[in-house]
Parts: sequence; C-alpha cells; structure tokens
Amino acid sequence: MDGVINVYKPAGMTSFACVSRVRRALGEKKAGHAGTLDPEASGVLPVCVGKGTKCADVFLTMPKRYTGEVTFGYKTDTCDIWGNTIEELDVNDERLISITEEKVKEAAKSFLGETEQIPPDYAAIRIDGVQAYKLARQGKTFEMKSRKVTVYEITVLEFISKPGEYPKAVIDIKCARGTYIRSIFRDLGEKLGVLACMSALERTEYGFMQAESAVLPENIEKDKISVFSIDFVLKDYKKITLNETEERKYRTGVAFRIKNITQRVGAEVQEGETLRVYTKNKRFLATAKIANLGEDTAGLKTDKFFDCEEVMCFE
Repeated sequence: MDGVINVYKPAGMTSFACVSRVRRALGEKKAGHAGTLDPEASGVLPVCVGKGTKCADVFLTMPKRYTGEVTFGYKTDTCDIWGNTIEELDVNDERLISITEEKVKEAAKSFLGETEQIPPDYAAIRIDGVQAYKLARQGKTFEMKSRKVTVYEITVLEFISKPGEYPKAVIDIKCARGTYIRSIFRDLGEKLGVLACMSALERTEYGFMQAESAVLPENIEKDKISVFSIDFVLKDYKKITLNETEERKYRTGVAFRIKNITQRVGAEVQEGETLRVYTKNKRFLATAKIANLGEDTAGLKTDKFFDCEEVMCFE
C-alpha cells in the first residue's frame, strides 16, 4: 500500500503511537506521520504508508487549521494546562473580570499576518542539536529565539465567563508551518494584561484533509480504508508524461533533453521547478526538477523515485 491516510489522532495518544497502531492494522512495515500533534491535542494526522513516506515533506508547505481553547488566569511551564503551574491569579481578580469578548476579538486581530513569535520551551525545536523539551525536562537553561510565523485567519468562536471560574475563549486559527498555538494563547493573555494558557486543541484541517472525514486509528481496516494516492498528494506540481524511449533513458539514468517543454507540460516552467513524471501508460514514476532550462528545452533531474501504478484521479 502506497499513499497517505487521513487519521484522526485522539487526545491522550502520541503521534508515534498513533502511527504504530495504523502500521499494525495495515500490516505495513513503512509508515510515518507528517506533522506532529502534541499528546493531549487531537485531530488530523496525515499518516504516510509505503512509498508515501517519501512525500511527507510536502505537507510542510500546507496550511493548518486549529480550534483551540485558551484559559485566562494562570501560566504554566509548557504554556498549556498539562504543565506545571508557574503563576496564577485569583478568579475574582479585577483584570480577569474586566475581560470581554470584544476585548479578546480586538487583541486576536494583532496576530494576523506575519509576526514574531517565541516558541514555548517545551517544543521539538532543536537547541544545539537537542530538542528543547528534553533540555527543559532536564532543568537546563537555554534561550529560545523568536521566529517569524504566519497566521492567515483568526476567529473568536466563543467567549465563556462564569462567576467563580476562569474565563475562556474558543478560537479558530489557520496558520502556516511552525506556528505554535500555545504561544499565541500565551501572548494573547499578555495583550489583555493577564496570564493565559491553552486548555484544549484540535487540528481540524491540514492541507486538503479535514477532521470530519478522518478515521480513528482503531477503525482502520486494510481492505476498507480510503488512501490518498501519492500523485494526488503532489497534485500541485505540474506533470509531464514520458514516451517509451524517454522512460527507458530516465530509468537507466541516461541524460536526455525534452524538446517543446512548455507544450509537453502544458505551462511555462522555471529552472529547478518540481514536476510529476508519468509513463505512457500512466504509471506514476517520480518527481523531478527542471534542469538546464534552455530555449523551450530542458533536462530532468530525478528528485524522488516512486514507480507507482496509480490511476490518476485529477487533471
């Protein structure tokens, strides 16, 4: 089996454990995930199987959408409620009582677009080759540098304020790679003049995958599972079909040039651009990069070799 499965990772399970369960259910030796979810987070986890593991990096360019809950009133070392409490406010603190839905919405707008963000110490980012969360667990001190992140959309779905309880807000966020929702919620609290941390998180979309169509790991059966083909996952790449002579040369590594490259691809191409390569009988062969682009001629430099018999499900 080669492709990618839209799996719904439940809260309380690590991404690694989720992949292991899928691998056992399918009887596959090769499987991996694209985009880690924290253990207490739930939602879309793309699980790549077989030759599909070669295209996991494509998901890094895809936008993600999350629905998260932020609780105002206390701060933890992990920026979420599952960490150790560092500081907390009294539930009757005037600063908490003064928070309104309108204030939350106004403050949330400041995160739109490209901004600087400091990731939480408990993150998978490497510091001198070691993941930050491992250093944090060992009690070691280190500096977490800020990084640019992009938020495409941010919407406050609900604001909850009850007497004797910490106020909360449910927020929908569409963002690019590397954005920490925990950090957004921490910083949202700072903008409102209070402490804050994440109290729930669901990844509702990842690229073309949505939570409502994802399958729970315990429901995966080999002959009944829907799998996205590799060429579908790579559908944003332009495609080229080789004739039999070109295919033979390509498979054996013999260099050759393709004439009328614009016509063959059906669009203008750029030096270094990645294409999907097919055989005459529609077998998905590889991804390749345009090399030595000339006057409507180009060479193909192999990027990743797949050689999958697939039915094309799109044009």
